Amino acid sequence: MRYSAAPGDRAAEPPADRSQALATCLRLSGDSEHAPGQARAYVGLTLADWGVAEAVRADLQLIVSELATNAVIYTQSPEITVEIILTDDEAAVSVGDHGPHRQLRAQQAAPDAEHGRGLLIVEALASRWEQRRDDAGGTTVRAGIDLPGSPAPPAALSSQDETNVPRDHP
Repeated sequence: MRYSAAPGDRAAEPPADRSQALATCLRLSGDSEHAPGQARAYVGLTLADWGVAEAVRADLQLIVSELATNAVIYTQSPEITVEIILTDDEAAVSVGDHGPHRQLRAQQAAPDAEHGRGLLIVEALASRWEQRRDDAGGTTVRAGIDLPGSPAPPAALSSQDETNVPRDHP
């Protein structure tokens, strides 16, 4: 795996045969209203550099934007971490915060509510998503999209504190 910290960093270019996972991580200020947009741009540039299809990139950009927005709005985390992982079968993003761990659930928001639809969007776009309590007591949410032509992975997770929601993705 290669790690880089700058959008568009070509050091993380995929090999012609992508038989190993590629990963990159970006740390952002958790109290900045710009963090979701920075995360979205980073995911878009990185996945474009890695040759991921535009439809998958767009979906993951929206997903990471929703997850980063949740981390900024609902935690007092001084920092959020955005990770992008690409394997032969899946492209995924995760957003971690250092706020108190919270059990997240997608639920319907009131029609006039300004917030509350982010996890519904994640659930609708991702092939699967999960959450876990990290070692520091914060929350990490991971969402993945199956790449075209790849078999769906098993749906079971072993940890009691994780949510795994398999979804069909167009």
